[in-house]
Amino acid sequence: MQSGKDSRDLWRQYLDSLSDPADAEGRFYETFRIGDSVESADAGAALIRDGTKTATSALLWQYHADDQSLPREGSLSVVENGCGEPVCIVETLQVEIRRFAAVDAGFARDYGEWDRTLETWRSKCWAYYSARCRELDREPSQDMPLVCERFRVVYP
Repeated sequence: MQSGKDSRDLWRQYLDSLSDPADAEGRFYETFRIGDSVESADAGAALIRDGTKTATSALLWQYHADDQSLPREGSLSVVENGCGEPVCIVETLQVEIRRFAAVDAGFARDYGEWDRTLETWRSKCWAYYSARCRELDREPSQDMPLVCERFRVVYP
């Protein structure tokens, strides 16, 4: 696990709470923060912890650029706030590759941010992903591929 001491401590506490810690250890995926600022990471972590946010997305192109494998069903990750402090551990329930335009109202609701409508999700995420596309020297489009992930909090 590559993260701060506190995240490693939370992970160890989680493993100690399990009857089969080796299984969980083998499913560790990453430590992550939501958004692109301290404030958005704090807000996202709080929404995840309280169960409002049960879905997230990322550009598939970013995974390729970072040479990072996709999460899989059953993957476990530590969620950190904007200061890098661990907030909770989540388990990936579903991973789908969807075109931006194919994201539906249910996913936007489960995304848990803003007013939880598809219209607002499209507006806010278009701005965010357009900026990420420019960084990757890609052209944003309604067809840009997103990794759409659903998860649940498993600890604490």
